[in-house]
Amino acid sequence: VPWVGRKTTGNMNAGDTSQVLLPSEERDLSLLWGSSSLDVSDIDGLSDRLSKQLANYEVENIEGVIESEVFVQDILTLVEGAGTQLTESSEWLNHYNLQLTHMRQYIEHIEAKNQRMETIAGNERALLAELQTMASLDISDQIKLVLLQGELGTSSGLAAANKASIVLSRAIKAEIKGDLEDLLGVKEQRKIIDMLRTKFSERVSQYILRVFEKLAEDALKDHESALGMKRNQWKSLISISLSVCRTGDLQEHTDLHARLRGYLPLVHWIAEMDSQKFAMLMKSYSKAFRTLYKKEIKHFFAELDKTIIKEQRDQKAFFSATSKGVEELSKAPPPSPAASSKGMKRRTIDRIFRSALGAAEAAVMSEQGFLCDFFLLPKQDKPSTSALQSEVEGLLAELFEGIVPYFNDLVERADKMDQFYPLAMLVDTDQYASCHEEGPEYSSFMIKMLYEIQMTIKVLFNRFLDGQIETIRATQAHVKQCGLLPFIAKFPLFVDRVEGLRGDKTARDALVSVIDTAYHKVVMALFSWLDSLGASEHQKFRYIARLENYHHFGDELGARRVPALDHYVKTAYEQFQTNMDNYASYLINRNFKPLCEFFREIDALLQTLPPEDIQFQSTHSNQALAKLADKAGPSFIERGLARALKNIVKNLSPQEGLVPDVWAALQQHFEDQYTHYEDLVARCYKNQRLPLAAKDLGSIARKVEEKIIKR
Repeated sequence: VPWVGRKTTGNMNAGDTSQVLLPSEERDLSLLWGSSSLDVSDIDGLSDRLSKQLANYEVENIEGVIESEVFVQDILTLVEGAGTQLTESSEWLNHYNLQLTHMRQYIEHIEAKNQRMETIAGNERALLAELQTMASLDISDQIKLVLLQGELGTSSGLAAANKASIVLSRAIKAEIKGDLEDLLGVKEQRKIIDMLRTKFSERVSQYILRVFEKLAEDALKDHESALGMKRNQWKSLISISLSVCRTGDLQEHTDLHARLRGYLPLVHWIAEMDSQKFAMLMKSYSKAFRTLYKKEIKHFFAELDKTIIKEQRDQKAFFSATSKGVEELSKAPPPSPAASSKGMKRRTIDRIFRSALGAAEAAVMSEQGFLCDFFLLPKQDKPSTSALQSEVEGLLAELFEGIVPYFNDLVERADKMDQFYPLAMLVDTDQYASCHEEGPEYSSFMIKMLYEIQMTIKVLFNRFLDGQIETIRATQAHVKQCGLLPFIAKFPLFVDRVEGLRGDKTARDALVSVIDTAYHKVVMALFSWLDSLGASEHQKFRYIARLENYHHFGDELGARRVPALDHYVKTAYEQFQTNMDNYASYLINRNFKPLCEFFREIDALLQTLPPEDIQFQSTHSNQALAKLADKAGPSFIERGLARALKNIVKNLSPQEGLVPDVWAALQQHFEDQYTHYEDLVARCYKNQRLPLAAKDLGSIARKVEEKIIKR
């Protein structure tokens, strides 16, 4: 198509409406034309049809524009309405903002007014407080009369004094701020208050001091009269403590403490207002009641002494050869309670000691609780180095200063009756100390008192142990007697006594150390003594004595399962095995001397010669071996084993029942030794053998055993 893509030029007529086609339009038109089936001759028809369609499109566009004018008008109307509403909203917001501004101004005005009112109220309260403080300085004449002359011996007078002390305390603590303190009237009133405090403190402290003295004096008189007649009003503090300990009611207080608690508010007032007078009261209390406690403690232990069973026991050393035998020690019944002539139940001294500890603990804890409440001292709930807690301990030490010697006297008397009693007492004191160190009721005084008693117990127990060890070392025994030696037989009973005293109680490290040390000292002395026995006697008896006694030690102590002795049990079994092997070797060398000596010499020659040269030695030639073989036949072996078994049966004690063990050990040693001899013959001598094989030794041993045992 020649005109497709044709462009108009610059000399186009002004009225010409044709436009230059763009390249893209030309491409689209070419595609349209190419896809069309029209012929070139139909181009005019196409042009007409396109013109009609274009005209139709223009008419539709004009109609669309005319129809959309209505909608545009509606939109414009809506836009005007929105503008009007926006204007109204803006005006309303401005009005609301103005109202908020007025409200803020009004609130600020109210806040300022409230602040002024609070300031005024605060000033008025401060002024009122100052006036009240100053008013508290004014003490009425009635209060002054009570403070200076009030009766303290009656309940009503005591109540009035308590109320007056509160008023006086309030006046003393009154704090006046600012320059008001410098007012002449205030200063004068302060002087009056200080005068009242001094005189009232003096009056109260002197009166309570007289109360201490009077109560202590009356209690002493009552205590002395109660020794021969029924008690009237006062009761022995220690006796009360004993009854409290038995009933378990540890909260009960004595009449003495109950009466003194009536003065508790005044004592606390003195503690706060006059430290010097308060310290004087504490010293006066301990001074007034120390004598009372001293006499009651003395009477308490004197009464306990009447109930002690007077035991008469062998005072010789436990391990002494002259003391009671093993059967007597194991079968001796414990002392049984008996009734005295007055009907009082008697008890062993260790039980008396335990009861005395309980009574003393109850008395001390009761007094400690009272002291802490009465003198405002801190409760002792854990170890502390504070001065106040040491003050509690100091007061208790002054009140109970004579109690430790009485306990030590019980310990020493118990040691004379039975030297195991101190260990029982050590267990008891350890339990009480544990309760006060780790339990809820801590008492440093009780702990210190118990440790002082334990020092005496440990000295006596160590003295007892040293005596036993010295007895063991000084004893000379003849091992030819063989059998179970007394010391070894008695040691399990010693352990039974110690463990029986300890019982199933959980001991602390300190007590465990004492007991374990005791075991160590005695066991080492026993082992050393046993190893040194029979140094000048035949070795056979030394072997027999050691193997039997070490075996007895291991069996007896192993069955008791005492952890502290496990190591020594193991050592005893090792020594038993060693001495049994030595005894078996001794019997073999003695009863098979030619055979043993011949091959022992071969072992010595092999240290310097090769095996093949042994047969060329004159003493160990083939002829010498043949001669030995003729001599050491089956009958020789049987006779030697028979002599060895007879020796075992003869020398070993039947109580231990070790004959089968030693006989089995001898057979094993001899079989091992004979196997070694066969090896030497095979190495040193060609084409020669011993007349008996090692495997045949068992049958010979059984034959010998049947003969000896049946006989």
